[in-house]
Amino acid sequence: DILDDHVALRRLPKGSFGQEYCDHMESDGLTAAALVAEFAEARGDRERIDDRVEWYLDRLRDTHDLLHVLTGFGRDVLGEQCVLTFVFKQRPSIGHLFVGYAGAVLTRLEAPWRVPVMRAVYEARQIGKGSLSIAEQPIRELLALPTDEVRARMGLRPARHYPEAIRIFREEGVDPNLLLMKAA
Repeated sequence: DILDDHVALRRLPKGSFGQEYCDHMESDGLTAAALVAEFAEARGDRERIDDRVEWYLDRLRDTHDLLHVLTGFGRDVLGEQCVLTFVFKQRPSIGHLFVGYAGAVLTRLEAPWRVPVMRAVYEARQIGKGSLSIAEQPIRELLALPTDEVRARMGLRPARHYPEAIRIFREEGVDPNLLLMKAA
């Protein structure tokens, strides 16, 4: 509910993390509620246990789009792969690394050769190793702060290879959002 209350978030100072989060969500027509629904659908009929473990898993889910804003990794195929490898230290699941790197290998096969796909994904993992977990932070407090201050507080450094990859994709006339589409 906090993340979908854009009226309240828009009252935060200009340049705040909350404002940038709203920009991100609104530009792509996203909602936190839709992410919750997507996870519920994937869960299927499996029983939900109302305990602290479920609460923490919900928190991990709910912070996904916050990570896109903080890391600068977009919602394109490579950006999602970078977010998956970034969170490995925070959510140590071999699945994150497998999907992140396997997707990067497939992207590498479709991308123009000079696009630093593998470097971008590896760098994302290294950045994640040195940062705090967003799920363990006071989200309301962070939303009111300037985004750069949140990044500094969390130990995030800017990625070099992902922005370079996106720049080259654009130069080459390749839409990174359409990569891997023929595999789907």
